[in-house]
Amino acid sequence: MRTMTADLAILGNGPVARSLVLALAGSPLRVLLLDTYPLAQARPRLTERTVALALGSRRLLSRLGVAMPLADAAAIQTVQITQQGIRGQVRLEHSLLNAPEQRLGEVAGLETLNDALAVPLARCHTLQQESPGPLQALQWFPDRVQLDWPDLRVETALTVIADGGHGELARLASLRRMGWDHNRHAIIATVSPRQPLSGIAFEHFLESGPLAFLPIGNNQFSIVWSLRPGDASRVLDFSDAEFIEALNRQRPPQLPPLVVTGPRSVYPLFFQRLWGEPGQRLALVGNAAQTLHPLAGQGYNLGLRDALTLGALLREAAQRGDDPGGKSLLSDYVRIRRRDRLETIAFTETMNRLFSSPRLPLRLARAAALALLDQIPLGKRELAARLAGIHLPAQSAVPDLAMGGTYVG
Repeated sequence: MRTMTADLAILGNGPVARSLVLALAGSPLRVLLLDTYPLAQARPRLTERTVALALGSRRLLSRLGVAMPLADAAAIQTVQITQQGIRGQVRLEHSLLNAPEQRLGEVAGLETLNDALAVPLARCHTLQQESPGPLQALQWFPDRVQLDWPDLRVETALTVIADGGHGELARLASLRRMGWDHNRHAIIATVSPRQPLSGIAFEHFLESGPLAFLPIGNNQFSIVWSLRPGDASRVLDFSDAEFIEALNRQRPPQLPPLVVTGPRSVYPLFFQRLWGEPGQRLALVGNAAQTLHPLAGQGYNLGLRDALTLGALLREAAQRGDDPGGKSLLSDYVRIRRRDRLETIAFTETMNRLFSSPRLPLRLARAAALALLDQIPLGKRELAARLAGIHLPAQSAVPDLAMGGTYVG
């Protein structure tokens, strides 16, 4: 069995894990990136999966050395929020932010984002990478964590779990969990309307849950359609013509009729939070810490802020010669990230529950609230800034690694 040592071992190889590596670039820390995806399984196709990058995240990625704008990314200049069957809408324009980028964010393919992160990642000279597959065992010692695979042992001062929350690490690490199943599945597909329509994202609320249309360029939208599990299974088996017909019955009225669709995939929707104890020498980032409803597309944006905050704390600890897995550092990380995490969770869960209720009085109240909000510039500006990731709680300000100060948008 081979044995490796590191100051920091990151379990996972997705965008959040790679972002953390970039946040540590130039530090003296020895970083080991461990791909925990099962070796015997074919990786899922990522061509249909997209990431909504808020404007704040776009700025943070630029500071990490990621080329911006991303190749083939599509700008979101307007977000339109509606509900099925009843008038009343909110239209959020980029002009509300007075931002020089003239966008609220952009949509990129997951593979595109991973490829963009890989370019500066290749310049991180203190980084080592291994692909040992799923972790087999984990042991704590006063000064380190021991990670074991059949042919590899890693000893590290700090283990960061960044595997997306889908593996067995929660059980192996004895993590605490809070969460629930939404009893919904999301259909993912690419569709095209009859008339070109660029720069607009639609969040349309149905009785079954939200139906999102995200612009991805070339007169195409990536959709996330929330359905009950049985309905999702049935829709997944539709022919293309049947799928387009069903989707046209549900689309927001401002969106032209849809005429073309690509391959479809499905995944379950649930919420969970996972956490360990500060003395465990473990830190959780991204979906490994919190798995959100895709409503408002906040998953990667929240995970990126996790990664940059943890990266800044680790850099400061390294400059002082402190233990990177120390209890004080991990307690600070949890404290700094708490407010931003809780507010984002509360926003997505409340919006999903509030807009999914079929009761007519509540539907009418929602319509009136949307119409009223659309007439209040200050309220629209606050909502746009929160969705764009440039208005965060003061207690959760993200450190600016490039400038040595605090990033506030």
